[in-house]
Parts: sequence; C-alpha cells; structure tokens
Amino acid sequence: MDEPATADTPPADEEPPEEDTDAADLLVVADLVDEVRVLDERPRYHLSSCSWLAGRPTLGLPVQEARQLQFTPCAVCTPDAVLVRRSRAT
Repeated sequence: MDEPATADTPPADEEPPEEDTDAADLLVVADLVDEVRVLDERPRYHLSSCSWLAGRPTLGLPVQEARQLQFTPCAVCTPDAVLVRRSRAT
C-alpha cells in the first residue's frame, strides 16, 4: 500500500519539488520494477496515492524506466523512499 504524502502539496499549477534520494537508495531504485505514475510533459514520477496527482491523467511505468527516461521523484509522495523501504522489507 502506498504511504500518504509527507510534504505539503503545492498548488496544481506548480511542479512539486524533487525528492532528495540518498545515493545508496538510488542504487536500489535503479533495479526496481515497481510501477510509478508519470504525467506527460512533467518531470516527476509519483506513487499512485500522491496528493499532487489529484485526478490528473497519468501513465504507469516501472520506476527503473522512469529514471532512465530522466523523470525524477516527487518530494510530496517520496516514491524512492517508499519503494526502497518496501524492497528492503521483503
């Protein structure tokens, strides 16, 4: 289950900030295939539960592919931290 947003949600017309991902976590994320959500023409990837998405049309991609396509993680829903924590728990 995705975790709730941890940062304030910026206004709908503003891009959410980028999550600051630890270098060790980034190595884990690079190998994950968990699905994240992206918006066309927007630089961030999100968890499906991200409050910033708020009904916007999204596309699902494996996080590994989102990273390869130069998307960066959202600081509102912190997908890297959540996915790494989930990966280490299994």
